[in-house]
Parts: sequence; C-alpha cells; structure tokens
Amino acid sequence: MVKQSQKNSLRNGPDHLGYYGEMGGMAVGETLMPALHELNKAFEDAIQDKKFLDEYEYYLKHYVGRPSPLYFAENLTNYLGGAKIYFKQEHLNHTGSHKINNCLFQALLAKRMGKKEIFVESGAGQHFSAACAVAAKFNMPITGVMGDIDVKRVNQNIIKAKHYGGKLEVVPGSLKEAITHAIKKWISSPDIYYMIGSTVSSYPFPKIVQFAQSVIGKEIRKQCLELEKKSPNMIVGCVGGGSNFMGAIHEFLDDKDVIKIGVEAAETAALSNGTVGIMQGMKTYMLQNEDGSKSLGGSSLGAGIQYFAVGPEHSYLKQVGAVKYTSATDKEILEAYKLVAKTEGICSALEPMAAAAEVIKQAKGKNKDFIIVMNLCGRGEKDLETIEQHIGKDFD
Repeated sequence: MVKQSQKNSLRNGPDHLGYYGEMGGMAVGETLMPALHELNKAFEDAIQDKKFLDEYEYYLKHYVGRPSPLYFAENLTNYLGGAKIYFKQEHLNHTGSHKINNCLFQALLAKRMGKKEIFVESGAGQHFSAACAVAAKFNMPITGVMGDIDVKRVNQNIIKAKHYGGKLEVVPGSLKEAITHAIKKWISSPDIYYMIGSTVSSYPFPKIVQFAQSVIGKEIRKQCLELEKKSPNMIVGCVGGGSNFMGAIHEFLDDKDVIKIGVEAAETAALSNGTVGIMQGMKTYMLQNEDGSKSLGGSSLGAGIQYFAVGPEHSYLKQVGAVKYTSATDKEILEAYKLVAKTEGICSALEPMAAAAEVIKQAKGKNKDFIIVMNLCGRGEKDLETIEQHIGKDFD
C-alpha cells in the first residue's frame, strides 16, 4: 500500500486535474479523455493492491536485478580532489538502463487492464529495448516508434529490441516527433497500451513514470545511510524528459539540505533556455518561437536528452526553486566520458555524462565529507561509434 505524503510535501504530486502548480494538466482532445481516465483509475487501483505491488517488487529483484549498486567512484574522487562521488549504477540493470523499472511496472499494469498489445516511443532506444524485453517476458506483441535521426546512431538497442520480438516504425526527426506519432497512434487505437518512456505528456503519464522510477531514490537513501551514515549532500542527474532524475530525487524533494541538480543538453535545454507552452498534452517549459506557434529543436550527441521540452514536474520544481537546472555541451559530455572511462573503467552512455560534467565542476573545492550521488542511468555500448568518431584518437 502506498503511504500518503504530508499535506505541504513536494512529493504529493499533481492535483486531481494533473497539475503541478500551473504545469502539466490534460491538454488533449476529447477523444483521448476516456483512455486517460481509464488509465488513471487502473493506476490508482493498482498502487493500492498489495498483490500487484508484491509482483512488481518480485520482478524488480529477480528480473531487473535490483537493488542497483551505489558505487564509490574512488579513483575519480581522488583525481578531482574534492567531494566524495558515488554512482547509482542503473546501467547495470537488465537491458542496460533505468528504463526497465518503468517498463516492468507498465507491462504489469497493461496486463491488469486486459490490454493485448503495447506501443512505445523512444529516443536513445533504451526504452524501446527495455519495453520489448518485458513484452517478451509477458508474451505481449509490441511496436516502437523512433525518429530516423536517432535510429542511425543507436543501432545496438534496435537489434536487441528486434531479438526480443519488437517491431519498429521510423518517422522523420527525433524523440519529439516519435512522441507525437505515438500519441496519434494511441488516439486511433485505444485498445493498445501506450507505454510512455518518460515523465512527460498528459496526466497521468508523468505520475505513473515517476512512481515506477522512484525506486532509485529510495535505494539511494537506504544505501547512503548504510555506507556513509547520512543522506547525500547533492544528487545530480541528466534530464531529457526527466524520468531518471525524477526517480533519483523524488524521495528527497522535502529534504531541503540535499542539493538537487538536473543537467540538460546545452543544445536542447528547455529549462535553461525555453519558455512555458503547451504541447504533447502538457503545459511545461519548451523550446519554441516567440509566439509559441512552433516548437524548436536542437541536436545533442546524447539521443535520450535531445528533447525540445521537459516533464511538467521538473518545470514546477524549477518554478518553486526546489531544484537547480543547468546544462552541458557535447564537448563537456565527451570529456566527462573520457575521464570516467579512464579513471573508473566504466563505459557510460553519453546522456548521464552530462551529469558527470556537472559533478566534475561541483566536486572540486568541496570538503571530502561532502557526498555527491550521480545517477549513472545507462550503459554506453549504444554510443561507442559516436564516441569513436569524435574522440577515438584520444584513447590511442
């Protein structure tokens, strides 16, 4: 059973209309409302059902491999000479990222709702491959949609998804276009289950994904207390739509003494450079032209953080000053990758290396008792060709 948070807690989530302050909501046409209400009721019923939650926790442990380790990055810590750095090793989960936490939860929810088929969107392919794995596990047909820009650079995840039985539709563009296509597909086929991959779009999607990913932060608190006898002083994570970072920080939203820093790709930094608008079913910060009639895009080497907007709860947390948001350039991301690879022997995905770039800045000059936890949310095999093209000579 899910415990209720305190009345004024930042962890209470959205109101009954799906708003976090003024952000979020259900900005969709009437044709989609019945499906959203059906999904919300199923979700609320499921999280009060002990048998359902016990099944979810069973598969988290025995299929995903949780808890993921909280690893002391000793060499990186010594190299930087400041704060003590820990990696929350979500890249060691089955399928190679944090995405499996959400996919597993939603697959069980789809089964509970009697849905027979799954449809997903993806940017870096991590969500697609994870969704295909759980679909295979529970014997459900699955189709994914990705932008052609992303398909060209994350081929390994697409191959894995195919091996799990997944089919792929390719649309022009990137993650933004993939989400738009997926929503349209769901509108025309309400009998399928749309398994969204991040804390974005219309209510109740952001709440569902946040709930599933919050296992990350709960483990961080427990593990940090075991290892350091205290909570971390700072938590850092990369932000595209925002699921991995929301999962890491949600447990700590009422801990005012824990600094939380989300790091976007500088080229697509909606929270740093965007304005508030409405698109893809939500009110949130996004990159758009002056009159809001057209969304704008940029490019990043990290496909999973190349998104023109951000989840509405992140927008709300920015507005109320509970979380700091910044950005990292492609150059900083690559330099962070190189340093983490050479000091810790970890082949990370490029997305969390945006967070690592910020950790490098934050750790320097800090006391050795200052604890930084970074969510290392994906493994890097999918990015090896991209990395080799840009900095391969640096490893010769």
